[in-house]
Amino acid sequence: MRRNQKGFLIVLCLCMLSVSGIFGVYQYRKGQNQEADPGASGQSAQADETQEAEPEKEAANSEGTVAKADTEENQTEAKIETEEDIYEIGEAELAQAEEPAEQTDEEPEDTSAAEEEETEEDTEEEAEVPAAEQFAFAEDSRLIWPVDGDVILNYSMDKSIYFSTLNQYKYHPAIVISADVGSEVRCAARGRVTGITVNEETGTTLTMDLGSGYQAVYGQLKEVSVEEGDTVESGTVIGYVSEPTKYYTLEGSNLYFQLLKDQEPVNPMNYME
Repeated sequence: MRRNQKGFLIVLCLCMLSVSGIFGVYQYRKGQNQEADPGASGQSAQADETQEAEPEKEAANSEGTVAKADTEENQTEAKIETEEDIYEIGEAELAQAEEPAEQTDEEPEDTSAAEEEETEEDTEEEAEVPAAEQFAFAEDSRLIWPVDGDVILNYSMDKSIYFSTLNQYKYHPAIVISADVGSEVRCAARGRVTGITVNEETGTTLTMDLGSGYQAVYGQLKEVSVEEGDTVESGTVIGYVSEPTKYYTLEGSNLYFQLLKDQEPVNPMNYME
């Protein structure tokens, strides 16, 4: 029995030695193979590293390409915007440069035309309507009697006087000169006709500008022979005495004559010749 066990152990030891020898031979050959082809393992490792690096490189290349494309697009857009801005600025400057040139070319024509028109209008106005300053009536000027007759109602602004037709006393800013119907009425002083109206109290009434703020008013007229805007010389017949209005029926036919200075009545008798 002991011999069998001893033999078994011997066999087991031999098997282990055999396995160890085989393993040792295998390791020895493997080592020789690695020493004989050292570049293979390096290439393998390099290949592995290359394979690992390629995705990163591709990613980097991809990012670089995208970035480059974005940069080119930005540069292109900036260039386009810059060119458009330059084009717009150039057009604006050109328009500004042309406008003064057009104005410079047109203004002299317009100015000369306007001046010519104004000169023509002024000449026509001077020819048709003499200015009031050309009339020489003043405080020391004299009036001719506009009609032959007696004064039946005097100028009175400091006290009232009696009116027969109205049967009342009132102030009177003019004089009333008795005259037959149809009597000639003459211009008392040179002036320009500024108005011809019909008044309930004085009938057809003519107003004339004598200059220097003076105005002459003729009432109770008919067949007026001048028109508004006419310049009339002293002594010229301007119309005829008309039938009296209802305010002067008892006084009879007459010429109502008033003199104003700056729109205020003054006594015509102080200026009569």
